[in-house]
Amino acid sequence: MASTSTSSTASASRPYRSHKVPACDLCRRRKIHCNVDVPGQSCRFCRERNLTCEFRQKRASDAVGQRPAKRSRAKRSEESRNVPQEISSKCSTIGITLSQQGEQSLPADLSPGQIHGQVICLRNEHLSPPVLGQGTATPSESLAQFPSVAGTSPNESSLMLNPPMAEDIEVLEHYLTSHGAARSMIAKPYSVISTAPGKPIVYLTVPKRRQGLRTENEPGEKQREIMENVLGKLRDHVVELYFTKMHPCFPVIDEKTFKELWIQDRTRISSPLLCDIYAAALHFWHTSPDLQPYPQPDLSFMYNQAVSALQEDFLESTITTVHAALLDLVGRPVMSISGNIITLGRTVTLAHSLGLHRNPANWRATEHEKNVRVRLWWGVLVHDHWASLAHGTPPLIQSQNCDVPLPNFDIEESHISDTQSSQSLFVQLCKLSQILGQLLPFVYALKNDPADTMRSLRRIECLVDDWETELPASLQHAGSGDCPMNGASNLRFCHLTIKLLLCRIAFKTTTSNMNADPAEARPYHLGMLREAAYLLIDFVTALTHTQLSEFWLPYTAHLLVTAATITLRCLLESTDTVTKRTCAEKLAQFRDRLQKAKTESNWDLADFCLERCAEPIDKICASMQDVLPVAVPAPKERRTATSSQQSELGDAALDFDFASWSSDFLLPVDNFDYPFDALWSVPG
Repeated sequence: MASTSTSSTASASRPYRSHKVPACDLCRRRKIHCNVDVPGQSCRFCRERNLTCEFRQKRASDAVGQRPAKRSRAKRSEESRNVPQEISSKCSTIGITLSQQGEQSLPADLSPGQIHGQVICLRNEHLSPPVLGQGTATPSESLAQFPSVAGTSPNESSLMLNPPMAEDIEVLEHYLTSHGAARSMIAKPYSVISTAPGKPIVYLTVPKRRQGLRTENEPGEKQREIMENVLGKLRDHVVELYFTKMHPCFPVIDEKTFKELWIQDRTRISSPLLCDIYAAALHFWHTSPDLQPYPQPDLSFMYNQAVSALQEDFLESTITTVHAALLDLVGRPVMSISGNIITLGRTVTLAHSLGLHRNPANWRATEHEKNVRVRLWWGVLVHDHWASLAHGTPPLIQSQNCDVPLPNFDIEESHISDTQSSQSLFVQLCKLSQILGQLLPFVYALKNDPADTMRSLRRIECLVDDWETELPASLQHAGSGDCPMNGASNLRFCHLTIKLLLCRIAFKTTTSNMNADPAEARPYHLGMLREAAYLLIDFVTALTHTQLSEFWLPYTAHLLVTAATITLRCLLESTDTVTKRTCAEKLAQFRDRLQKAKTESNWDLADFCLERCAEPIDKICASMQDVLPVAVPAPKERRTATSSQQSELGDAALDFDFASWSSDFLLPVDNFDYPFDALWSVPG
């Protein structure tokens, strides 16, 4: 009896070696444990070597006389993939993962058979699409059938192949399939998402984590717990505040699916994404009647938690990482400029590798999934172009490398929060960013033909005029008191910034053109530049407290410095006394409005401009008051001489007072490149 007990104990501790789940040929030959740790995929040994498990060594007893007993592990894996594709596709749009507690943490209405990899899907018995890999099966119209592409696979990720390589893979797959080769041989490393003529989309499956790197918790899980402990019962109000204030103006999150999961099971939402939602909404804390009675959490502490969660997520990056990174970049106040530049570079590269830059119209995906991907890409593009202008770094996105159409919103999602007007505002911001993308090459080009540049500037100027003319009726007065829409002031500011940039490039091109007549071209373009700067300064000066409380891109802080610096340059370049005085008055009003916005409205975007430009503006205004007298009407024959004398006095005073700082603050005329890279070197 003792020997029998010992034998049974030993057999119970041995690895499972049933005929229904045999070891693969490679593990059998090496006589090692065949560990199928991920149902439906190769064993761990083969997967780490990018090999496919093969089962060619079959015994004669396996072919006959087998009873149809319990389901095999492979069978259970196939059935586990037969999940509701519609709901699973929703899960993939915002990166819902299963916590490490395993099946014990499942909700009561879910069973282990409803787990797709590590993605939990809602119960829907009517939808059971065919299993991926069956050549005769009709492909399901959902990215949920490609877990590594949708970002829902626990151990794998996917990278988009370049177009020539995608064509080669498509031809090879058709050849092998037509000659009877196993489809799984091609479907295993590659996922063919679209077979549109001339534009196949193929993804390569790669390990999700760095080899040998293991983490105790899911990315952002610890930071999420800390932030939720700080917010306590106010979490619901903070999430509601995000979808009220920020999401309508920058809709990169799948609102419909997020709210469904927020009600049903919050543990299935990506922790880094939720951390950034919490942090982004805190800036609008005092605008919420539900949150005003409570003290606002420390923004620096909360943002540090969100940034830490995002950095962990980059180690296991999926499409959800792009969602979280975009919210991190749009957050205010800006804590680290250099950190944001690095985060943006990683985000743009990740978006390209995930294929967000390609048009998903012909993909095997639902319309909802396509719309989410399109909006996500445009969020990346908006950040890339405006950060390029603000930070002095060349853009990473080139128009010839992407073909994503403008965003289109689901009808159901529009009815959720009744934000159709705000969504059209986001579309207009995307169009404006597209125009900015055509201007940025002229900002950073080291060699330009002046004639070609001026022709291109005239064409882009027509595009800006067309954009303004084609604005919807609800946005015709964007940025004025007649248009109280959230985010409208930011849109108008971006529009005026592009017009200022057009004039700045034209002025630089004229000054560097040896064939241009300096007596005519230079004063003309300087006057156009000055008027464009006046428009932007007047707009900022007229902003109300309500407008300052709206949604603003964080790059506004840098662009305010740009406007002030250009106006200072125009003052120094002008030879007319009246023009100098007007510039000084505009700058003084601009400075006073920013100081008032900072103290009364807590407008953090004014801090950077006041820090860099307040002292130069004060010195210029003081010198103008001391040197230039109030204009007195003079006879016509004496007016020219008087103006000339005042101009000489003014120039002398300016040269005397500002010799100590002009070399540091304003670049020389010949090397005056836009934007001003030296202005951004501030401590993080």
